[in-house]
Amino acid sequence: MQSERAELYFRQGNSDKVYHLQLENTQDRWSVQAQWGRRGSALQSDIKVSDTNYEEAKRVYDRLLREKTGKGYQIAQATTNGDTPISVGLPACKEHSGHIPELLTPIEEQEALRLAEDVSWWFQQKFDGRRLAVQKADGKYSGINKLGQIVPIDSRLTEPLDLVQAKSFLADGEITDSHFFVWDLLSVNDTDLRIQPYEIRYVHVTQIFRGVHQTLRVCETAMTPKAKRAFVKAMHDRNAEGFVCKNRYAAYAAGRAGQHYKCKFVATASFVVGPKPDKKADDGHRSIALYLLDGNRPRFMGTVGVPDRYPLPRVEQIVEVRYLYCHPGPEGKLIQAKYFGEVRDDIELAECNVSQLKIKASDDDPIES
Repeated sequence: MQSERAELYFRQGNSDKVYHLQLENTQDRWSVQAQWGRRGSALQSDIKVSDTNYEEAKRVYDRLLREKTGKGYQIAQATTNGDTPISVGLPACKEHSGHIPELLTPIEEQEALRLAEDVSWWFQQKFDGRRLAVQKADGKYSGINKLGQIVPIDSRLTEPLDLVQAKSFLADGEITDSHFFVWDLLSVNDTDLRIQPYEIRYVHVTQIFRGVHQTLRVCETAMTPKAKRAFVKAMHDRNAEGFVCKNRYAAYAAGRAGQHYKCKFVATASFVVGPKPDKKADDGHRSIALYLLDGNRPRFMGTVGVPDRYPLPRVEQIVEVRYLYCHPGPEGKLIQAKYFGEVRDDIELAECNVSQLKIKASDDDPIES
């Protein structure tokens, strides 16, 4: 029996609301409390149940959580049975940090493997997390998401960062439920490292972050052709999301500069949730309709089932979906699409276009012997 907490949000049109819920224990008696209201304003609060046993309090807590997610609230952060994931909050007002993250260019595995023989390229694991840069300045921390917006980060990350021996820094990486994987350091102690080649910046990363705390992980890097080939095999064996190819001689370049690559073993893309076509509207399935921009028109890409453990995404939200491939042609649909509960708040609508798609090769395509 563990205390639990959940932070939820609801955004639609001009509505931007939050709902906080706590299941707490005081001297073996349990209570459930809630706070709600508009983001950034004073929240109303209420005690839903108090001075009761765990089973009753847990029943009330779970019911309220189901009710809110059923009404379209999304979970921004939650603890479940004492297992607390590190969370990254939503941008409070879409304030831009002034930092533009460097984005990776997707390539196919065959092309990536050719880079294994080139000493200019290093390989790192691609984690199934969220992009996050962390800036420390004047003793305070701020997160920066993929869009360059300032986002809050919680104490389970800031406390380990306090152990880093640097008065200021800007570190880039990827956040999962339990670790912050650091792969780049853009500045440290007021020294700008962006003009340095990546191999120099990576040395600084290892010197400053390696071994500091179990939450902070430096991305392990395969550097020699033999190590890179073994690395790719190991990534397949452990069902990793994929790997990243870094040009060791490249200075930092904001945006999608085309100098670093990512290779995913599974195809993923960001889709806009839209209305189901008439013939699927009443099919009885717990599913959502997926759309992409094809030029100036929305193109229906098919439907994907939503498992009961995930809230049903709303129309106009952007979701991440995995799939095997897309049939070729102007009306080709996704094959073996799967939804794993990932609603994206850091993807622009313009990015949800058909250029993302992995198209199935036709029988007429040449096959190398």
